[in-house]
Amino acid sequence: MFSRIFIVPLFIISLWNLPLAGHTQGEFNKWYFGVNAGIDFNSTPPVGLSGSAMNTMYTSACVTDSLGNLLFYSQGLSVYNRNHQVMPNGNGLFGGQNTQGVFAVKKPGSENLYFLFTVYFNLMPLNYGLYYSLIDMNLNGGIGDVVSGFKNIPVAGGEDVINGIHGARHFNNKDAWIVVRKTTTNEYAAYRVTSSGISSTPVLSSCSVAGCGFYSCGYVEVKISQDGTRYVFVSNNPQQNMHVAEVGLFNCNTGVLTPLFQFRPVNPLNLAFVDPRNIEFSPDSKRLYVATTYYTAGTSRFVFQYDLSFLDSTQFMQSQLLISSTHEGQSLQLGSDGKIYQTSGNVDSLNVINNPNVHGLGCNFQTNAISLANGTFNHSGLPQFLQRYKAYIHSFGNCQNDSVHFSADIWPLADTTRWNFGDPASDAGNISTLTAPAHLYANPGTYMVTLYVRHNDNRTDTTWRTITIDPSPAPSLGTDRTICTGNTAIFDAGFCSGCTYEWKNVGSGLIVGTTQTFTTGTAGFYGVIVTNTNGCTGSDTVQLITTIIPAVNNDTLAKTICSGASTNIPLTGNVPEVMFHWTATLTAGTISGFSADSGLAINQTLINNGATAGVVSYQITPKIGDCAGANVDFPVTVNIGDPVDVSITASGNTVCAGTTVTFTATAVNPGTSPVYQWKVNSADSGLNSPIFTYVPANGEIVTCILTSSNTVCTSNNPATSNSITMVVNPLQPVSVTITPSANPVCAGTSVNFNAIPINGGAMHIYQWKVNGTNEGTNNPVFTF
Repeated sequence: MFSRIFIVPLFIISLWNLPLAGHTQGEFNKWYFGVNAGIDFNSTPPVGLSGSAMNTMYTSACVTDSLGNLLFYSQGLSVYNRNHQVMPNGNGLFGGQNTQGVFAVKKPGSENLYFLFTVYFNLMPLNYGLYYSLIDMNLNGGIGDVVSGFKNIPVAGGEDVINGIHGARHFNNKDAWIVVRKTTTNEYAAYRVTSSGISSTPVLSSCSVAGCGFYSCGYVEVKISQDGTRYVFVSNNPQQNMHVAEVGLFNCNTGVLTPLFQFRPVNPLNLAFVDPRNIEFSPDSKRLYVATTYYTAGTSRFVFQYDLSFLDSTQFMQSQLLISSTHEGQSLQLGSDGKIYQTSGNVDSLNVINNPNVHGLGCNFQTNAISLANGTFNHSGLPQFLQRYKAYIHSFGNCQNDSVHFSADIWPLADTTRWNFGDPASDAGNISTLTAPAHLYANPGTYMVTLYVRHNDNRTDTTWRTITIDPSPAPSLGTDRTICTGNTAIFDAGFCSGCTYEWKNVGSGLIVGTTQTFTTGTAGFYGVIVTNTNGCTGSDTVQLITTIIPAVNNDTLAKTICSGASTNIPLTGNVPEVMFHWTATLTAGTISGFSADSGLAINQTLINNGATAGVVSYQITPKIGDCAGANVDFPVTVNIGDPVDVSITASGNTVCAGTTVTFTATAVNPGTSPVYQWKVNSADSGLNSPIFTYVPANGEIVTCILTSSNTVCTSNNPATSNSITMVVNPLQPVSVTITPSANPVCAGTSVNFNAIPINGGAMHIYQWKVNGTNEGTNNPVFTF
């Protein structure tokens, strides 16, 4: 699986509290090459481009801005602007049809100036050497032009360079190196490109491949690894008339190239050597890919993979792996998506190595993978670029609940790394700032891992990698087990399709089983490791304890209690660890309050709801873990007890309205502190007292509920009294009228007054008054 590098989204930066401006990696996203061919890496996967005005058989130079927009491209003869037109001063460059004859470098510290290096070789008239032209993107209305007076400028000391040019970044990640092969002195020349320009004195290093004359060098190619530490040089060896490749160390700080050894690939069909031709490094700089020339009269070529961790020639050659042999493959070039692309002469598609960091056939070589636009096709060359920034994610582990270890392949070195493991359910654990973190995924599935990198020059990259977490077995052996001595226990790790099982005695370390279940009667700690077909494991441990058979040791195995009392049965066993489990069954009468349970004592309050004694039978089983002893029956008889009762009387009934009536409660078995609750028409009233006094209304019903303080050996508790319905008569109005025998009368005349009563009753009393003074007798007639 490969990593892809894009612009770091601003919202990601804000989420991670990184207030730094992001830089994109779009500078290598558009390629123009071959016969009007091109591809665009701004899409995933890249797509074919049309419109190119260039026709070339060999290497080209393509420059885009940081957003992936085309600026210019060149094959070394002319330079074309973004409108696919030759720049006004862009014809007649000293370059041309060289296998690796053109290279572009942005001037350090500038936003608009580019050096375009070319290697020129012409016989008629004889002219050769390393040149540069300066391109200013601010000219020609902002679409660029070659600066007047800075076209085809000879590079000092490059007079004998006739083929092969490549570039790499300086260790400071600001400057650049241009590396060429000098022919007459058999040396490499490295020119440092800085904000001040091109160094006038190159760094010279010896080459172990024999020098060649102007007519015998043939194909030449040099590539420097992405991390700036290795180089490989391919050239014709005129002494042996064959191509050889030289592997060496590159010091990106000093520009020195140090040869290590030469090699030639071996044809696996006949074990003969074949000529290396095209080369490229994997993104992580750990693998080298080499395409060879034709090995038969047909059109097929080999592509080999080598392990660059071996700096010994023997081990290096032993690492050779054949990746492809069934196509006509030529130039190799790393793309901005981390894949390596290859031309296949005069066809309308590109081959691709999808996972070049992966060892062996896992690199996934694919022919005709990327189609070019209609009417375009490639020759033998692809664009080449300055060794790029990189940030690649590597991971080890793919199992649920087992830490996945991450590492980063970053160039240049980073001063800030932040990881997002794509697992928000892990809360704070989803983010890490460690250089090589580990993360545990609790659930299987697909996760997008994100690595944010800030390089030491404040440039930022973000790379993503999708990882798949496979489910891990989750054996569960349950709680520790205790069995009786002499018995066996079966432990089950659970079914797992295609899984392997390994049971171990933890104490001795010996393997004791290899199936889903394990049976044993030997005490000890046991563990199981379950491994599924994905290599993911799950484990669990359990302890097995053996014990003597437990027993109930109670001397008395029966009991009688009163209704409302607790059973209060302490249980004793023959070993301290015993636990008692019981069931409860009603065998006589009507009893409530019993249930099945476990413990060291049976404490259940039983209520006899019947008229006669009842019986509850407890069946008790002593257990230690899974070891159970013999059952013991324990019957409990529950007597009904003395009844609680209460009755009430009233001080009067059929009373006049407004009359106060006193009610008295007479209790049976009330206990020492009974509770009286008086009720009027079912509503609570009165105080907690056997006496209740109030003024009743007609038809009100008075009752009393007695709760005895005796809760043991009683029944009918609480008890409800009889009810008294009150008859209350309303009050009648009393009045009297009097009439005189005559009125008016003459003075001295006696007058008889007659009293006529209303509601006077049978025993009423008359009191006559004259001017407020009592007069007369108790008589309805008064003479005055």
